[in-house]
Amino acid sequence: MTGISLNLPEDLSKSLADLAKTNGQSASYLAMDILRDYIEHEHALTVQIEQAVIEADRGNFASDDQVAAMRARRWSRNAG
Repeated sequence: MTGISLNLPEDLSKSLADLAKTNGQSASYLAMDILRDYIEHEHALTVQIEQAVIEADRGNFASDDQVAAMRARRWSRNAG
């Protein structure tokens, strides 16, 4: 395992330590877990964006009806 050193603002360091204590983990373990989740999320998002660009380059776009349906679903979920 490779080590890394971070200088965190006091409030972030305290929040990390408090959350780690609440969860019965070390701050290092929690920070590693958070970084892993963030990196996986960003990687998945990048893959989705790259795929969307390929589809757009091929001329594959959502129809007006598909966009309207997606908006309706999102607004109905956020309405309540």
